[in-house]
Amino acid sequence: MIEKHISSLLYRYQCVIVPEFGAFLTEIRSARFDEKSRTFFPPQKTISFNANIKHNDGLLANHIAQTTQTTYDKIVYDLLIEVEKWNKSLQTNKALFLENIGELTLNSENNLEFIPSNNPNYLATSFGLSSVIAKNIERIDVVAPEPKVISLPTKRRTKHHVMRYAAVFAVCAGLGSIIVDNEFNSRIEKETVSIEKKVQEKVQDEIQKATFFIDTPVSPITLTVKEKAEVKHPYHIVAGAFKSEENAQKAIQQLKTKGFSNATYLSKNKYGLYPVLYGSYTDMAKAQEVMKSIHKKVNSDAWILIQ
Repeated sequence: MIEKHISSLLYRYQCVIVPEFGAFLTEIRSARFDEKSRTFFPPQKTISFNANIKHNDGLLANHIAQTTQTTYDKIVYDLLIEVEKWNKSLQTNKALFLENIGELTLNSENNLEFIPSNNPNYLATSFGLSSVIAKNIERIDVVAPEPKVISLPTKRRTKHHVMRYAAVFAVCAGLGSIIVDNEFNSRIEKETVSIEKKVQEKVQDEIQKATFFIDTPVSPITLTVKEKAEVKHPYHIVAGAFKSEENAQKAIQQLKTKGFSNATYLSKNKYGLYPVLYGSYTDMAKAQEVMKSIHKKVNSDAWILIQ
């Protein structure tokens, strides 16, 4: 059961690779409002699957080895055995369900299709937030009362007084209608503000009740935002990862001969590997644009690392 380890890593990493099987990728989706259902949805991470990214970058194997206190080589072997079971399940049942991740199926062309799970939300900053349905505001039509005309004896002087009173009454009734309309509009505005306030209170209440349910996390995830030094180029396109710094330097020279003049490598990570980069970029959009070009022309296994 490696699903729980994959699920644990998806909270913190954009790409989790299962060696010789494929990679699960995450992408942040902004908060949105669905007009048909009148529902507010919080920000979330959406999961996708890429069967072309199969190389072992060490992330999943090292995570399981540290969590289970097992050797790295033993975990790599166990992962290959698990992948064989997954492939047999797909060939036999045409489907493979991974808890808290999604379902993989084989289509008529024998290609894998992935349907992501709706829960949990892997965006750490959205823990406890759920969708909120906005209630419709009922608008009440206000009908102004018609003025009543009082019949009096038809003496000439009295008739003038009656007409005068009737005219004054009609003017007052008109002013009353304007006042009612103003009061109605004011009430609508107050109800709108009240509903918006309730939505915010609901969200804040859900945040207070939020819980984290991973059984065996590698390390606690802190939701408090800490001030960090600004990183000028935080989006890195990874070509591969090497245990030897010498091999990482050789890989960089090969990339530079292919035209990647900005190729470099990062310092050794906690898994003992040196990530080799095609280049680093200031924003995700530019990094994704370059990575698509690399997928088509050079290396379909390249992926983005965010620091």
